[in-house]
Amino acid sequence: MDRGTGSGRRTLTGAVVAVVAAVLVGAVTVGGPPAAAGGQGPRTERVNTAPDGSEAVGGGSYNAAISADGRYVAFDSEADNLVPGDDNDGALVRDVFLRDRRTDTTRRLNAPLGHGNADFATISADGRYVAFNAETGGRYHVYVYEIRTGRLERADLGMDTGYDGGESPALSADGRYVAFVGRQSAVPPEKEEMGRIYVRDRRTGTTRRASRVPTKEGRAFDSPRISADGSRVVYRERSRRGGGPGGDRDWADIHLADLRTGEQRQIDTTADGLPATSGSTDPLISADGRTVAFNSAAKNIVPVPDEARSYVFVRNTRTGAIRRVDGINGNQYADADAIGPDGRRLLLHSYGVEYGLYVKDLKTGQDTLVSPGTDGKPRAATAGPDGMTADGRKVVFESHLDDLVAGDTNHETDVFLRHAR
Repeated sequence: MDRGTGSGRRTLTGAVVAVVAAVLVGAVTVGGPPAAAGGQGPRTERVNTAPDGSEAVGGGSYNAAISADGRYVAFDSEADNLVPGDDNDGALVRDVFLRDRRTDTTRRLNAPLGHGNADFATISADGRYVAFNAETGGRYHVYVYEIRTGRLERADLGMDTGYDGGESPALSADGRYVAFVGRQSAVPPEKEEMGRIYVRDRRTGTTRRASRVPTKEGRAFDSPRISADGSRVVYRERSRRGGGPGGDRDWADIHLADLRTGEQRQIDTTADGLPATSGSTDPLISADGRTVAFNSAAKNIVPVPDEARSYVFVRNTRTGAIRRVDGINGNQYADADAIGPDGRRLLLHSYGVEYGLYVKDLKTGQDTLVSPGTDGKPRAATAGPDGMTADGRKVVFESHLDDLVAGDTNHETDVFLRHAR
């Protein structure tokens, strides 16, 4: 998710509603109202609550991430009642919080850094580390928080001359490697507008550039995502003026960097290697590094209907095969928000006709609604690239709507966790 670029657990009461399982390939599993207190089955809970279970006040909560096993949820929030002693006041000032669902406790991770914004957290797959952006000394930097010890470590270090800030982190499965966007405070280098992709090895204390050297002027790099072992990074290369390899309308492309071999490969191409003719965004990579998903308005990657605005595409990095992923019930308007560790499942944000979030099983074609209202019907919501557990059974997301759970009266954007089954 781009920033500025165009990127207390509470048990709910209610009737237990049986959900009819979809048995046909391509069917949609409809989510019902939350299960009764202590019950199992599909249900929704609100994550960003105060220690006494009351609602968040003072601002909205956003950008939720969930650990692979579902124990931890990280998010940023403007609310000031989520932990005791939150003195980071000010208009629209955000903190990063970590909710431990096992112990029903919440921590403010950026508290030791003093006042300033913090946002866009991500959690390592092993559940040991959280990385996030934080504003310190008038600059955004990337920090890694060790959950067990509370230790904070700055990660945007060792970059090229002139690069002294960072944001948009992504973590390898064990937290050893941190991919991030490096920002410069001086005049940008020739051909580059803003930002390079770097990977920090926290074990050796070394940093290397992952994004390619641009061949045209005015390029910028963002949206990094990293494989579980830290060997592969996907990112977006963009330009306000267009003029990518696919033509003047090609304003953004998706690239894959193999840090072991040094290979750079464009991912948003046709099966025979022709570049996309329009912009591509929001790259995702599976934990095993074999699958990359992205969104694109290009019509030459795989044939699409003339009226289509954008589609989701999935590429097998080993075979080069690429496929188009249709939205819900054939709806053309959908984005991929998250991908499962083996590339089988996508978290789709559907809009235009069928609003809401769905987990799509690419093997069976089944779509499971994960943002239902209390009436079981789809509700508009958005999720981040770490919004789904490894098994796809839990999803975290944000929504400004007040009918996803009972008793929502704070008129703020909240973070929710959906148990799909």
